[in-house]
Amino acid sequence: MRKLQLDDLSKELGYSKTLISMVLNGKGNQYGISKKTQALVLDTAARLNYTPNKFAKSLRTGKSYFIGLIVSDISNPFYSTIAKRVESLLFESGYNLMVCSTDENEEREKLLVDMMVNQQGVDGLIISSVLQNAEFYEHARFSKTPMVFIDRVVPLHKANYVLIDNYGGALSLVNQLIKQNCKKIACFAITPLHLSTIEDRLNGYRKAIQNAGIQVDPALIRSIRFMSMTEDVEQELRAFMETKTIPDAIFVLNNHLAVVLLKLIKTKQYSVFENVKIACFDDIELFNIIDKPVTSLAQPMDAIGKVAVDKLMATLAGNQLTTSSEVLPTQLIER
Repeated sequence: MRKLQLDDLSKELGYSKTLISMVLNGKGNQYGISKKTQALVLDTAARLNYTPNKFAKSLRTGKSYFIGLIVSDISNPFYSTIAKRVESLLFESGYNLMVCSTDENEEREKLLVDMMVNQQGVDGLIISSVLQNAEFYEHARFSKTPMVFIDRVVPLHKANYVLIDNYGGALSLVNQLIKQNCKKIACFAITPLHLSTIEDRLNGYRKAIQNAGIQVDPALIRSIRFMSMTEDVEQELRAFMETKTIPDAIFVLNNHLAVVLLKLIKTKQYSVFENVKIACFDDIELFNIIDKPVTSLAQPMDAIGKVAVDKLMATLAGNQLTTSSEVLPTQLIER
């Protein structure tokens, strides 16, 4: 049986192929096509089982209609929620999404970017980068690929960023612990420490401590490796126990660290930490279920996804965007 073509839909409906294409690509509102006409086109396409030929469309337009999303860990609820939002918005614009994780590995990120741009031919990239400098992204082979960086800053000369207020968020979270009479506040930071998110959160932590007239104790700031979180958190808890310096509170810099910490302090071996207050720079559904209250900071994940897609789509539409950083606010959640 012959595959239904756009010409067939045009003859069936009596509308031009251009109008039908606009509706099928989710651009009916953009071009002022009435809701009634859009509904008729979509209903007819569904009734006749019409599916667009993506390959032919790519050849005709020179686009792949794929966007790449590169994050550190797609299993992290922060990134998976952003990915879901990005995928939904891209679908409405006729694009598909490819998602990859770097596991906080610089060389892996470089390989993934090269693969997506040079082998898969994506039309654009949204990236949460682990790189320490801009040299890789300034290479000429990436000059024609629109990119939007989310969550983290790479010192690029020409880049668009969608960020959150990491410094102010950490400041407000630690201030909340201080209001609860916590004076000895430990901080569990996750590697790599050069990331702008980690640096800003650490600086916010230090500033809140200093503002309260408390001396910042470097011994309370512990570095946890991304690839060995459980082992490192256990090691730090044992160190606190051995030196008999149990903190009043522990401020953890991401949700994976918080989950590991909460699991450990539920065990008999680390029961001495049961009354230690926990604060997390992130908010996940688990915190609404467990008995132990966790003060957290909700990040605007939907907004990050939407702003990133808006910036990328504007660039793909031919609009020249100036280099900009959009910083979104966080929300303190007291428990």
